[in-house]
Amino acid sequence: MNFYDAENKLLDCINIIDTEIINIDKAFNRIIAEDLIVDKNVPEFNRSPLDGYCFDYQSTVGANENNPKIFDIIETVPCGSVALKKVENNKTIKVLTGAKLPIGANAVIRYEDVEVENDKLKLYNELKENENVILIGEDVKKGEKLLDKGSVIDIGAIGILASIGKKEVKVYKELNIGFISTGSEVVEVSDDIEDGKIYNSNKYIFDGIFKKNNLKYKYYGIVKDNIEDTKNIFKKAISECDIVISTGGVSVGDYDLVSKAINEIGFNILIDRINMKPGMACSIAKNNNKYIFALSGNPMSSVTTFYALCLPAIKKILGYKNFKNEYFKVVLKNSFNKKIKNLRFLRGKVNIEDGVAYMTLNLDQGNIVVKSLIDANAMIKVENVEVVKAGMKFDCMMI
Repeated sequence: MNFYDAENKLLDCINIIDTEIINIDKAFNRIIAEDLIVDKNVPEFNRSPLDGYCFDYQSTVGANENNPKIFDIIETVPCGSVALKKVENNKTIKVLTGAKLPIGANAVIRYEDVEVENDKLKLYNELKENENVILIGEDVKKGEKLLDKGSVIDIGAIGILASIGKKEVKVYKELNIGFISTGSEVVEVSDDIEDGKIYNSNKYIFDGIFKKNNLKYKYYGIVKDNIEDTKNIFKKAISECDIVISTGGVSVGDYDLVSKAINEIGFNILIDRINMKPGMACSIAKNNNKYIFALSGNPMSSVTTFYALCLPAIKKILGYKNFKNEYFKVVLKNSFNKKIKNLRFLRGKVNIEDGVAYMTLNLDQGNIVVKSLIDANAMIKVENVEVVKAGMKFDCMMI
């Protein structure tokens, strides 16, 4: 299947997960399920940003080095307290950082810039209206929309939620993801290895990918190349999870049993092989609101298919407003001396130099070359190009 047809077919069949109300303590990095429109100003009153004295700015007109103005200090207001008196002509109130400005005050000066003796203050310069004043609504204005539905609640958003006293927030539920490794040749890193076996690197690669993308998952171990065992482990995993991701067993060999197994447990296979490299071998299936992403056992193939196709689908399920991969142009710093017939994703590192995005390709792009992921942070999408040369521009996505 053509990559773009596969992408559209998968995204078109996605159903967004349900919502829930959670405490703000658990809201960081979750996906908000409603527009965030604030119902109050932040701050709710004019405040002092520093330790100093506040005035009616008009009463400071005429003050200068040769002719200082004298003010009576009539009160001190710590942060969290409210002045009992108001600021009038020739009167000032001492305010500490964050304190609410008293009635009549609309300008503040630092302690260091005045002289104080016996509750008298000498002011040597005029102040402007709202000088050194944090105004009502300076951070957030009442009625302002701060987050669109489907946005990530980041540190700024969580701070605003706390600032307006929002104790609970409506978010999309988290996904339960299961991960399965397949193959009689695969053994865990903790086990002794025999001749002809390979260690389970995919488990650790995907553990890192899941953590990087704030996805929780449960590992179901390695299933050997046996149809009944394969069916049973997929049945168990999908009964407990919303999505199951597996690696291995989706090629056309005698022991590639995953596609057959997931079909026999009642899943409709939507995508079976994609015309792309790496990552051609895969089997993506759906049953009601549950999904199986069966990926290649070759590490770079499974990683490429996951980022190019599966992660956008997962983000759509999770309610992300912007769930598709974001591509941008990069200039290649080196060449890739192989002919490219069909769509191919190439790994490398992107850096910004003088405002231009450059990518240095990792030159060994083999399907099993795990070391090519070291220091790689992006993939370029190459198509309709015979030779990839330094200086050419390509669409790129971060990984």
